[in-house]
Amino acid sequence: MNPGSGGTATPGAVFAVAAGLLLLTGCVGEKAAGTPTPATSTSSAVPKISSESNPHVAFDPCTALTPQFLAQQQWNAKPPEPKQDSAGGVTWKGCRYVAKAGYGFVIETTNNTFSQVRDKFPAAVEIPAGPRKAVRYEARPDVPGGCSINIEMRAGSLYILTNVPQTPANRNLAACDIATEIAQAVAPLLPAGS
Repeated sequence: MNPGSGGTATPGAVFAVAAGLLLLTGCVGEKAAGTPTPATSTSSAVPKISSESNPHVAFDPCTALTPQFLAQQQWNAKPPEPKQDSAGGVTWKGCRYVAKAGYGFVIETTNNTFSQVRDKFPAAVEIPAGPRKAVRYEARPDVPGGCSINIEMRAGSLYILTNVPQTPANRNLAACDIATEIAQAVAPLLPAGS
């Protein structure tokens, strides 16, 4: 949007957000442990769920990131979109967000542990995220604009993926810097002991 234009989106801004959403949809498929498929279940058994064994119960990004918090961070270009994936026994559950700056990102809880992520991505760099351990890595270095972070949780980790479309409007946005800022803003929202 142009400053002072009364909220009118320019074609370039609309294109940047649309391109970001398309790229995010395609890039989100690359998780820290394989390529997920849409979550489906054919089992009639109801699994026992507890917050100690299920990070999805301990923290729900879709509700923890309130509309006020999203507005304060300027991550509210679109309403959050819930998503859930699974692949090879690893599950991800959270929401997809679009920032006013034109990039998209995902915040999901996963049962993929911090040590599993470290093992899969040995070049991952440790970053500060409050009192918790966190690592940053590029799961797909061949796809520009994406960066992933996992923050340690008791039963899994919090997964953050940014997608900064490579457009003229976004050429000065660094995906891993944005991912780090997101992690540092969201980590304090994690409940103690989670």
